[in-house]
Amino acid sequence: MVLTAQEQQEINELARQFETATGAQAVAAIVGKADDYPDIPWKAFALGAALAALAVVADEFIHPDWASIHTPLRDVAAILTAGLLCCVAAMAIPAFGRLFLNRERARGEVRQYAQGVFLKREVFRTAERVGILMLVARFERRVVILPDSGIARHVSAQELDEVIAAMAPHLAQGQAVQAFRAGFAALTALLNSKDLRLARQGNELADGAVVEEGT
Repeated sequence: MVLTAQEQQEINELARQFETATGAQAVAAIVGKADDYPDIPWKAFALGAALAALAVVADEFIHPDWASIHTPLRDVAAILTAGLLCCVAAMAIPAFGRLFLNRERARGEVRQYAQGVFLKREVFRTAERVGILMLVARFERRVVILPDSGIARHVSAQELDEVIAAMAPHLAQGQAVQAFRAGFAALTALLNSKDLRLARQGNELADGAVVEEGT
């Protein structure tokens, strides 16, 4: 499960407080994993097999008198077993799997996932185009903030990056609620500093955080 019921309730409350303070409409989303990344287990397998092969060769050089008791079948089995164990570990342990994650690809996959959520939840359908999506991807440990045009024309990408930077330390520790708290606080301060004077149209977007396991 990506979030407990209590954590989801806390994030919903943070989004409501943000809406009250700014007049914007927020959708908070958290996804376990934005993509399958089929290359990760293969990279892990290759690393495990390579290290095991190195160990086998080194052992035969260090103990040449033992080499005669080694059979090729046993060596191959050891190499494949090490590779398989690393492969399984990469799929089962997120921290280990992240070691093989391509950062640039992750950036693109999380943004693409966020764009899909933006469209699916129709964040664009507010009267003044003041919807904003804040999405956290737990596996990738990345945040994407997508504002609709009514907000995007007033804030720069650099300013949104500063909001994301405020969330990053909490996300690195796996603290999703604290990350959203820091993000909504920084975003509230940013929008209020712009003196946007948004016309309040009531609750235009569905309440409730988007919680998905991902792909």
